[in-house]
Amino acid sequence: MHIVVNTRLLLPKKLDGIGWFSHEVLSRLTADLSDWKFTFLFDRPYDHDFLYHKNVEGKILHPQTRHPLLYQWYFERTIPHKLKGMKADLFFSPDGFLTTRTKVKQVPVIHDLNFEHRPQDLPRAYRNYYKTYFPQFAQIADRIITVSEYSANDIHETYGIAKEKISVAYNGYNTAYRILNEAEKARAKNAFAHGEDYFIFVGNFSFRKNIHGIIDAFGSYRTKGGQGKLLLVGNPMWRYNEMNQSLQSSAFKNDIIFTGRMEIEQLVHAMGGAKALLFPSYFEGFGIPIVEAFAAGVPVITSDKTSLPEISGDAALMSDPDDIEKISAHMLEIYFNENQRINLINKGLDRISSFSWEHTTNKVKEALFLSLNLTK
Repeated sequence: MHIVVNTRLLLPKKLDGIGWFSHEVLSRLTADLSDWKFTFLFDRPYDHDFLYHKNVEGKILHPQTRHPLLYQWYFERTIPHKLKGMKADLFFSPDGFLTTRTKVKQVPVIHDLNFEHRPQDLPRAYRNYYKTYFPQFAQIADRIITVSEYSANDIHETYGIAKEKISVAYNGYNTAYRILNEAEKARAKNAFAHGEDYFIFVGNFSFRKNIHGIIDAFGSYRTKGGQGKLLLVGNPMWRYNEMNQSLQSSAFKNDIIFTGRMEIEQLVHAMGGAKALLFPSYFEGFGIPIVEAFAAGVPVITSDKTSLPEISGDAALMSDPDDIEKISAHMLEIYFNENQRINLINKGLDRISSFSWEHTTNKVKEALFLSLNLTK
């Protein structure tokens, strides 16, 4: 079998959510299917470490996909031409992007449909591309993989895709995350929060992540006697007005620390040293930072919306993302109630057994076999 893979998000030292999914799954998949040939398609020079095994080759295509107009050129012209020339058996796309101009079987991973429900969170060119093409991708896909039962139901209901055509493969988590010892926690506080306790958020700074709500909840928490800093980890995707307004009006803005993006070695310590993870998002297809916090022995405060209750189970404190006072109350509870904090940590550690990249890879492999009419 010859599998051609869209690997444009395998970016050296810039792996984010879907990039990590691609890396973790493809490194295992290509090893498991060692008698298959894989061709990875990049849109820029790549790190040869991403060619994981001898059965993998890499090719650079143009143009670089830096804007929706270039997405259209790349996936509607470059990709179909390349697929035809390579006699591919299947095109696998971990970021969900397909081409409407090929007869080759295609399997995307559609992580979520946030752009359908919250189009206002995206610049116009991006939301127009997604809303035009992703319904088509869902229809032409031979099979669809997604990362939660919530997203599977959403794809079914929004696009009218039969449930039996959708496979669910939960994300895994980076096993570098672990419980830090007390000396390591102290060093994390010194390194990231001037020696103080801190709450942490990890992700991009788009509206749906509810950064403005996190900032407002932190202000309420501090006003009611809570102590420490707020650490916001990640690169801004599209800074938005509500976030800037909350920051400017916060009486505790000097205690809010923007770290920028961190590499995994730093993230392990930043997460492990935190009092709790704040993740009260409006919309998530999965929410990997929640599972990473569980693995680090860190309590989680999250949202009761979309996939988050499914992924958290009973191991997190939840609230409506707009209920600032309830989020603040959860922060106070974790800060002052050590028994509740320990209870949440233990539940989180139990919960992580449901998630691993090995499990994800097996589910992806199963979906590819179904698409190709093969038996394992």
